[in-house]
Formats: sequence, structure tokens, C-alpha cells
Amino acid sequence: MSYLFLFCYILVTIGTILFILSSININKKKLNLKGHKKSKYAILIPARDESMVIEKLLKSIKDQNGDMQSTYIIVEDKKDKTCEIANKYDAKIYVRKKPIKSRKGYALDECIKDILKKKHYDLYFIIDADNVLDKNFINSMLSVWQKGYDVATGYRNILNPVNSVSGCSIIMFSLLNYFVNKAKEKNNESIVLTGTGFYISGEIIESLGGFPFHSLTEDYELSMYLSSLNISSCYNTDAIFYDEQPVSLNSSIKQRTRWIKGLIESRKKRKKEIKINLYNRIGIWHLITFFSGIIGLIILNILTIFIYNKGYLFLILILFTIYLILFLLTLIILIKEKNIINLDKKLMIKCLFFNPIFLITFIICFIKGILSKDMTWHKIKHDCKHHKNL
Repeated sequence: MSYLFLFCYILVTIGTILFILSSININKKKLNLKGHKKSKYAILIPARDESMVIEKLLKSIKDQNGDMQSTYIIVEDKKDKTCEIANKYDAKIYVRKKPIKSRKGYALDECIKDILKKKHYDLYFIIDADNVLDKNFINSMLSVWQKGYDVATGYRNILNPVNSVSGCSIIMFSLLNYFVNKAKEKNNESIVLTGTGFYISGEIIESLGGFPFHSLTEDYELSMYLSSLNISSCYNTDAIFYDEQPVSLNSSIKQRTRWIKGLIESRKKRKKEIKINLYNRIGIWHLITFFSGIIGLIILNILTIFIYNKGYLFLILILFTIYLILFLLTLIILIKEKNIINLDKKLMIKCLFFNPIFLITFIICFIKGILSKDMTWHKIKHDCKHHKNL
């Protein structure tokens, strides 16, 4: 059994090294930005059965002089109550002609293909229906666009800071953006998009002839494509948007399991297009090796306890070490973003102690994502009564 322990330690070590290598600057690429002069934009909002939440988003768009005639609400049925609200704000409604496949990527693809037949836009914003935009979101993003960035994502903040689960969910995105996207931007690498709150160049969309990213995680699939072409991209912390997060651990685990499954699906689908550089060679192998090693150590220690009636302290030490590392990462992000993240002090303290446990549940998501043969999109119930007034 000692050899198995050694093997698991090697996996954890390799995973840690790969994570460090994927984050540091080894061969910094040159980025020659050419400013964009035109800024005609469209806002695309996939909004199947989103009548409960979409009005706040549309109001936030209109309040900052958003072009409602270039705001497209994508629905699957003209009887959807979402259409009534869209009409109230003079937004355009696109009713899907082939709503057989309900994934977000298919909805965007169908709408964009229809737009390309009639109009040209310099850039496309992609926003989820349960988002609310900060009053300076569009102008801040357009200023980044005018600098020459073909893709940019804003700062994701929380709309429903109701409990530790929703709070930890938004902290998870902050960790990704701070430790991954900031490093990638600094190294002139294409950033990782996270589903909503971003724009993409109309030129890229036109070259693709639509939005051919249809996996469970169309955002990650798109990120891989952009990385393969080394598209200029930016993480814009000044462009804030507010997003609704799951409030139950069960819903969060379902959501993150779907992400893991989609991540694996995307890499299989886009494998041939991945440009051979350090980051893409590593891909998700640092996650696979690290979590495999951790899971292996925990299982081996549990077996040792059952078979030899010893190893209790070692198991406690492993779990405590994992908890402490994640606690410190959470503390760093809360200190760095305490003046921007939409959490009060009481909830911050709760999240500080709960977030390591929340992140450890990724092990459950990881196992379920690997073992599940197929996974479909499931609607998460909105938590409108706990939306914070902005």
C-alpha cells in the first residue's frame, strides 16, 4: 500500500507543478493592438422562460443608453411571457425556428446566423437573462474595445448574496479571474470566458458564420478556439455585472458537475484546433492529476483505518492541509476585492470559513462528471426575492 501512497503523492506534486507552469510567464507573446474605430454593437440575451428576471436586465441596459433596437431576446416560443416584457422595452425578439436542441450555444448560433443575413455589428455582447448591468458596464467595455481588444469579459458580481452557497459561488469566479485570467492577460494569452458578461468581435463572428460552440460549456469551447488563434482579450474589472448564483449546495453541485462534463466534452471536440503552447498542452491535466492524487490519498487513508485501525491523524492532517490552503486563497481574494464584491462583512466571514468546504465538493462534481455518460441542461430556479437592490 505504501507504493500506492507514493503514487498519489506524485500525482499531487505533478498537478501542482503543472498549475504553476500554466500560470507563469515563460514565453510572453507580443500583443500589437490596433484600435477599433467603429463600435456598433448588438446585445444577445438567451431568454427561454425568463420572464421572472429579465426586466431588471432590460432596465439596466436602457438606463445606460443601451440600443434596445440592437438588443435581441432569444426565446423558443412566441407565447413565452418573456416576450411581453421585451416588447415593453422595445427590444427585438428572436423566436427560434428549430428549438429542438435547448443548449445556449444552439440558441446563439441560430439567432446570429439570422442577424448576419441582414446586418453587420462590430461587436456582440452575450448576457444571461438573470444578469443586471452596472450603469457604466457598456461604456467601460466599449472603451476596452476601442483600445483594440477583440474579446473582453467584465467583473462578475453577485445579485443574490443570501447565504454561504451563493457567496462562495461568486468567490469561485473571483478566484478564477484573479489567479487565471489576470495572469493570462498579463502574459498576453487569451482569457477564459465564463458564460456571460463578455463581448466578442463581429469580425470573428462573421468569419465563423455564426456561433458554432454547442457543448455543455459553450463558453469554455469558445475560449479554446480563441486561444488557438491567440485572439487579443481583456479582463475588464471596471465593467461590473451582477449575476444570480445557486443558493443550495445541491443545485451548485449539479451546475458544477455539468461544467466538468462540458469541459471534457469541449476538449474532445476542439482537440485538433488547440494551438500547441504550454497552457493548452497542460489544459485540465493539472486538475485531473491533482484531484486524482487527493482522492486517492483520502481513499487509501480510509482503507488504512478500516484494515489496520490506524492512520486517523494522517487523514486529519491531509484534510486540514487542503482546508488551510483553500482558506488562505479565499482570504486573499476577499482582501483584494473587499471593496467591490457585493458581500457584507458578516457573509464574508461565513464564506471565508465555508468556501474551502465548498471548493472541496468539486471532488464530487469531478467524479460525477467523469462517470456520467450524458448530461442535459437543467433550469435552476430563480431566487428573485433575495435579489439585492442596486
